[in-house]
Amino acid sequence: MTETVELIPKQQQGLRRHFSDPSLVGLSRHIVEIEHCAPISVYVQGNLEKGREGPVFMTIHDVGSSFHSMVDFVNHEDMAEVKNRGLFLHVSIYGHAHKAKDINHDFPTLQNLGLGLVTVLDQLMIKEVVLIGDGAGSYLALRFGFCHPTRTLGLILINPAVSQANPSVMEMIMEKIMGSTVTPDEPTLNKNNIQKYAEAFKHRADMSDELTDKIKFDILLLTGAQSSQEDADLLYSKATPGKASILKIEDVEYPMRQAPEKIADPIILFAQGLGWIPTAKRKSSIKSQGSVDSLQGDAPQLARRISMEQYDIPNVRRFSLDRH
Repeated sequence: MTETVELIPKQQQGLRRHFSDPSLVGLSRHIVEIEHCAPISVYVQGNLEKGREGPVFMTIHDVGSSFHSMVDFVNHEDMAEVKNRGLFLHVSIYGHAHKAKDINHDFPTLQNLGLGLVTVLDQLMIKEVVLIGDGAGSYLALRFGFCHPTRTLGLILINPAVSQANPSVMEMIMEKIMGSTVTPDEPTLNKNNIQKYAEAFKHRADMSDELTDKIKFDILLLTGAQSSQEDADLLYSKATPGKASILKIEDVEYPMRQAPEKIADPIILFAQGLGWIPTAKRKSSIKSQGSVDSLQGDAPQLARRISMEQYDIPNVRRFSLDRH
């Protein structure tokens, strides 16, 4: 069952938002039944009728965040070329809407949820997608790719997680999330529901041994230099040569939130490498890279500064780190 409603009534478009940004107006909400999981909300950004053939991106947010963070990123000025050419499906994890009530059903395992999200594509009549996953959302995106390789054109994983949870790391994450304050421009999230998502993430299955055999698609890894990079490096090292690329952003922990202008161009390059948005223009988000990002390539000369002229060649693998 799919129910479509306006997120914000049209007559309220002139009102100031209490969180996020006014461009949430016009998104449509679809409630999708998922086997072995509760119904889930998906917010469609773009023209569904005209955009089904692609490019289509499905986004999955992190623990302690919401689909608003993905909408904010897509609405960033450096993502305009992608936004204007693509269709975005923003998955809203259970109970993570603004001022949501406590969820009254069991929170599914991330394995089941990653498997079941293909129903979103079936219900919306979409053949294949590129998934953008942030943190815990990256785990769900990778699980989706493993279960549905023919529906997965590529993955963009931000601060990815693939291995078994480290209890001490999870405790630090939860302390940071539960102790954070919310500004008037951000959605107010239900911390009980955040805890349930975090517990599911904490008890995730280890996918490390599946990486080499099940990665049948291209992957772009984006990590903050101040965040844990072990899983990103593990994924990169185990992927079939040529399938994975990685970019580490210096001086940040959360690239999508803290440095969206630095990851927009790599995303455009990645999409162009898949055959999408070939005419999209890239802004000078990455610029000279001189002291911004940790960057190495498949050849020694790529460790030097890269000019914007070189960026005109749509080959995102120049961001790849040398294998160990």
